[in-house]
Amino acid sequence: MKVQNISITTPQINFCAAGNKTNGGVFHNTPKSLQNGAATAGAWFAFGVGMDFVSRKLHFTKSPTKNSLIINGIIASGAGIYTGLKAAGSKKN
Repeated sequence: MKVQNISITTPQINFCAAGNKTNGGVFHNTPKSLQNGAATAGAWFAFGVGMDFVSRKLHFTKSPTKNSLIINGIIASGAGIYTGLKAAGSKKN
């Protein structure tokens, strides 16, 4: 048995099976659907908590339902205007 130094550069030595390109499989680092769902749920939860803090500070009416509708209407209008301007800008190009 011949002992070789591991610092040789001629053959590529893979110490992990994930780096092998053999028939044993190729390692793909793709997020799972459960990870995507958890990330989306976390993002919407954080957005909802943030909006809760904002809605506590802004009082347009005495009714919480009307106040929520007004705040959501402002957000929806802003998103619609942004999307419309972006679409109009992309049609010009």
